[in-house]
Amino acid sequence: MEMNLGSALKKADISPNIIPENNDFPVQIQAKFNSSGEDVALGNFIEPSKSADIPELTLIGLDSTAEYTLLLVDPDAPCKEDPKWGPYRSGKIDEGKALSAYMGPAPPPKTGDHRYIFLLYKQPKTQAAFGVLAKERANWEFKTFVKDNDLELVGINFFVSRKD
Repeated sequence: MEMNLGSALKKADISPNIIPENNDFPVQIQAKFNSSGEDVALGNFIEPSKSADIPELTLIGLDSTAEYTLLLVDPDAPCKEDPKWGPYRSGKIDEGKALSAYMGPAPPPKTGDHRYIFLLYKQPKTQAAFGVLAKERANWEFKTFVKDNDLELVGINFFVSRKD
């Protein structure tokens, strides 16, 4: 995955527009939707109905002494050409606890491709307290959240979905 990661992120307009340009991610994120058998693989297409359940995650290369925060964002809400609702928080998991329940892809019809990006961050300390997230998922400033909590991006993977 690492060999093609940088080019996949650039091709999908994720780097440097959504995350800083960086090809050094020590943790590999593998995600699989068990009910459909679909694997997330650096921008592959997965239909919304085949990614509705919570994915099974395998994280390779974790530091066993650290704690992590996993985000799933859709920067293309309601569409990539007019992302006025994005980034949309599809889920956030912290210390094994979901602070936002997983919400599978639900792109509006005829809005083109939506990128669903898994972002894994290393926390600067264990037992980090992030507080309560706003109920509103649209326009979630995840970059501000990351900066305010001094999180370090250590892994990324993504898939594309659309409803025609």
